[in-house]
Amino acid sequence: MKKFGKRVASILGCGVLLLGSIGLSSSASVAHAAGDQPISDAELNQYISKMSLDEKIGQMFVSRTPQDTAQARADVAKYHLGGLIVYGADFTSVEGSTPEAAQTAFKNKLQSFQDSAKLPLLIGVDQEGGSVSRLSQNPLIANGRAFPSPQALFAEGGMAKVTQEAQQVGTILKNLGINWNYAPVADSTADTDSFIYPRTIGQDYTATADYISQVVPAWQNTGIAATVKHFPGYGSAVDTHTDFAVVTKSEEAFEKEDLLPFKAGIDAGVDSIMIAHIVMQSVDPVYPASLSKRVVTDLLREKLGYKGLIITDALGMGAITKFAASHNNVPVDVLAVAAGNDCIMNDDYATAIPQIHQAVTNGQLSEQAIDQHVFRILSLKRKLGLLTAAQLETKQVRVDNVAYDQAKKTATVSGTVVDSNWQTGEPLTVKDDQGHVVATADVGAGGKFNFMIPLTAKTQQLTLTTGLPGIEDAQVTIEPLQVAKVDKTALQTLVNQGAAYVANDYTSDSWGKYQVALAAANQVLADQEATQDAVDQAVQTLQTAIAGLVKTNVKTNKDALQQLIEQVLAYDAKRYTNSTWEKLEAALAVAKKVLADKNATQPVIDHAVQVLKAAAIGLETQVNGAGQQKKVAFADKKSPNKVGGENNVMPRAGEKVVNGLVILGVVLILTTAGMIWWRKARD
Repeated sequence: MKKFGKRVASILGCGVLLLGSIGLSSSASVAHAAGDQPISDAELNQYISKMSLDEKIGQMFVSRTPQDTAQARADVAKYHLGGLIVYGADFTSVEGSTPEAAQTAFKNKLQSFQDSAKLPLLIGVDQEGGSVSRLSQNPLIANGRAFPSPQALFAEGGMAKVTQEAQQVGTILKNLGINWNYAPVADSTADTDSFIYPRTIGQDYTATADYISQVVPAWQNTGIAATVKHFPGYGSAVDTHTDFAVVTKSEEAFEKEDLLPFKAGIDAGVDSIMIAHIVMQSVDPVYPASLSKRVVTDLLREKLGYKGLIITDALGMGAITKFAASHNNVPVDVLAVAAGNDCIMNDDYATAIPQIHQAVTNGQLSEQAIDQHVFRILSLKRKLGLLTAAQLETKQVRVDNVAYDQAKKTATVSGTVVDSNWQTGEPLTVKDDQGHVVATADVGAGGKFNFMIPLTAKTQQLTLTTGLPGIEDAQVTIEPLQVAKVDKTALQTLVNQGAAYVANDYTSDSWGKYQVALAAANQVLADQEATQDAVDQAVQTLQTAIAGLVKTNVKTNKDALQQLIEQVLAYDAKRYTNSTWEKLEAALAVAKKVLADKNATQPVIDHAVQVLKAAAIGLETQVNGAGQQKKVAFADKKSPNKVGGENNVMPRAGEKVVNGLVILGVVLILTTAGMIWWRKARD
């Protein structure tokens, strides 16, 4: 069955408070499950590091319980309060006409406060005995039991009687849900008229130190925290509840007298020390002890070596309100933190928490120091059994590992539902980035789960959720399926070139084939899982389609080819060597084929002209009378001696007669000239 709220840690009304020499006999309300794992310092610090600043500051406040229970619960949750103080009104206001009813109502009230807190509350009380006894406010709460002062008990039966009372009363407090007592009083004074005297053991400093060393363990062995107060000691000072008090005693005298009981408490391992509001003039003549760094940090924390929790006395007391009024209403809560107090006893948390937050923001206070204060607070809660590992959990779905199997194309996600109250077998839902459920996983022992997701070509963003409030969802990124690197550059280049092609320039058949190849190429480009073989095939197909494009309505000029063919046809094969004539015939055959091809392009036509012309120029005549071959000087249509057909390289019959007559004439002229010269020479 799913858990939608906090588990109530105590069974209420399961016992009756009975009057007896050992106090109340009912078992204590327990805020944690039996067998819960101990919390380490490292785990505490880790938790603190995740807290918000306001959550940390709220833990430092120990405040008077508002009588409006609903308001008290709301404030506990809203301001993250670390503790509450119960006063007489909290005892007298409970309903119930019998001890059992009154006790049950009181415990229910305190448990309701605990249920409202994210972290367990320190619930404190001033139960010194005698004049300061909150349990005496409602006889039904303790079955009409009396609570004598330590002085009266000491006078009656010595220290044994005092420690016995501490043990019994401590048990009563714990059974009621109270875990912190602001006692014993460690002040000592010989002035019987002093306001503090009736609350002391009534002995000198040494005897008081002995009292503290014995009564502190008696209180704390019952499972509650004790507090020695009021450091550094009232002595004969006036009551700071109403007035400002200055103690002029030297620091040396304090150390020899007033500080002895506090040192005894420190040696006894007291859980907390409360700071008074007196001005210890020899140490800090300006600030009350509770607001003085010299007193709280330098003297108590460092010089005396106290490592436990330090709490102020109530900051609403007259000594502090008068101090603030005389110092421009300085925010005393900020001063208390700066002094080194771990806990602030005040009811002004609604305004003080923002003030302290601002002081951290502007550097007046250190968040690191606040972390140390919170560590001591949580350490005390841990010691008292209030704080458990489960309560420090950030309830969440946590992804521990993602294992990929590329061969199977899957990813296995494993993780943990971090919630001590999670029921084994409850399902976990896995959703994609569109909110669609893509998987579910059963959660086993210890909150462990795993599920498998198919890999795709794209990255997947998944949300893992329990669907329950208070448990954070988890997000996990599933990487895409890994494929071999594919080079699509050549294919993309061919596709891009196609943008310059115009359909009307080509025949419908060739253009249709090109379009089919182009569409296939684009599909391969878009396919993230396409293999290199598929890309290469698409390149080849597209190249073939491009080469097969046939242009339409393209004008070509075959005149030169036509004229050249006609000229070559007039040649006489008998005049030329067989080898050169065969080459001419081959070139002529190609030229005729191109001339007849209606789809022949101009480059093809021009090439045919060049080939045929080269073959004609290469013609060689048969061997002449001198035994020599002569190449035909090919003449194109522009040659002046071209007569329609073959070039007249070899002389014809008529040409031979004319040439002979010319030669004969030249010979006769030369002969006549020679004879005339010879006659003249003789004369």
